[in-house]
Amino acid sequence: MLTAEVIPIKEKEIIGIKLQEAGFNIVSIGETITIGGTPEQFEIFFNMKLEKTSRAVIPDLSNSAKMEYYRPLTVPTIPEDFRPLIKEVLFPEPPEYF
Repeated sequence: MLTAEVIPIKEKEIIGIKLQEAGFNIVSIGETITIGGTPEQFEIFFNMKLEKTSRAVIPDLSNSAKMEYYRPLTVPTIPEDFRPLIKEVLFPEPPEYF
């Protein structure tokens, strides 16, 4: 499951319900709303393109495990109905250990 952080403008609980009705899983609601779904759900709902990529968990270690994640190739577009409620959608990359 892919997750993203939704930066709300107002009414976090209402946004959470509407995103759940749109098919996303609500992982948590705090300062941001963490939502989960398939890459395809995100691409369709936010009219964007994602790329699956990977990087070493510990970059300077030659046999370090690789961590796979998705990153946006295009900027997510917030659907018209959600524009008064959502400021931005972010796709955090995994941490890099050194």
